[in-house]
Amino acid sequence: MRVECNTGRAKSQSDSPHRDAFQMRMVEEGLADATRGVYLREFDRFEARLDRKTGASATVRDARRYLSRLKESAASESRHSNASAALRFFFEKVRGVEWQPLSPLRVRLIEDMMLRQFSPRTCGSYVRSVLGLARYYNRSPDQIDEEEIRRYFVHLTCERKLARPTITIALCGIKFFYEVTLGRDWSLTGVPVPKRQKKLPVVLTVEEVRKILRCVHVVRHRACLTLIYACGLRLSEGCKLTVGDIDRARGLLHVNGKGSKDRYVPLPPGVLPLLEACWRSHRNPTWLFPWVGRGAAHGHASQDHVPIKTVQQAFREALRESGVTKKVSVHSLRHGYATHLLEKNVRLQQIQQWLGHSSPKTTTIYAHVTEPITREATQSVHRLMEGLV
Repeated sequence: MRVECNTGRAKSQSDSPHRDAFQMRMVEEGLADATRGVYLREFDRFEARLDRKTGASATVRDARRYLSRLKESAASESRHSNASAALRFFFEKVRGVEWQPLSPLRVRLIEDMMLRQFSPRTCGSYVRSVLGLARYYNRSPDQIDEEEIRRYFVHLTCERKLARPTITIALCGIKFFYEVTLGRDWSLTGVPVPKRQKKLPVVLTVEEVRKILRCVHVVRHRACLTLIYACGLRLSEGCKLTVGDIDRARGLLHVNGKGSKDRYVPLPPGVLPLLEACWRSHRNPTWLFPWVGRGAAHGHASQDHVPIKTVQQAFREALRESGVTKKVSVHSLRHGYATHLLEKNVRLQQIQQWLGHSSPKTTTIYAHVTEPITREATQSVHRLMEGLV
């Protein structure tokens, strides 16, 4: 099976039932016209390279072999990505064939996490952590001993030089797999938890926040980022808000926070007109910020919320346009919310409740970056030391 750049397809393919089913399924799923065109083109290229087979009789192994050879050729990364997405859509949505069959061991790991009600994001991170270990040794993870695990984390820390949070996630995932799924003693590995780094957050001023938000030109992105700042939300909390989370009568916003911990935060009245304009732009009955796809074609019918990466990209573009040079992210809006409230003499315990922090120690970090408090304390030190020399 050779991979070539020929985009042509046999004349008989134009009437093939499986190709028609492919097109109909893409329409049903609400894929944009441009996406459907790309998927069909990549599917035709795959089918043209099959030897005595069609798309209806090809196996997942045929598709993976094609993608592997495509990657080895001079094809671009985007071409390979498009081909992979198209073939996966065809096998899963049209033919009902599992693209990536799960091993019994992975099923057991997922079940163990579901029993403990881990979030989908945590489950995905833990599965990827165990998969990374298995790929490093090219063996099933239940066949890897304690010393090999220790060497793997030496590799992540000393050779790849990954950041502490990345190593911590990998450690938590692999530790859970060995302790819970396999029932082994993790202490035999001798792998320590990476030392926690204590860094103060970079805080934007009120004017810098407004300058950045003014540079967000898409109304749904501006509304999402504005609400994240106005209510001190985490990025994932802001993206997953539903229409029913807004309590206009009491002026509150219901937040389903980290660890499935609900809380209510004040909803500033000045934000409501922007939220109304955002909802009128898509009229989705469920999501406050739905996924709308290219050209905002199906936001009103979308069953998914706006992707986190979409909001992050909108923030980065606004930051670049605003001219603010601080190294900040969407989460810096939450830092700014807490700091600015503290500067307005709001009690630390109240800020802790609105942020959804379990421990007051997490919230007290903002006392170190609050300018009026720091300035007043510094002046007190200066007055105390007057006449010392």
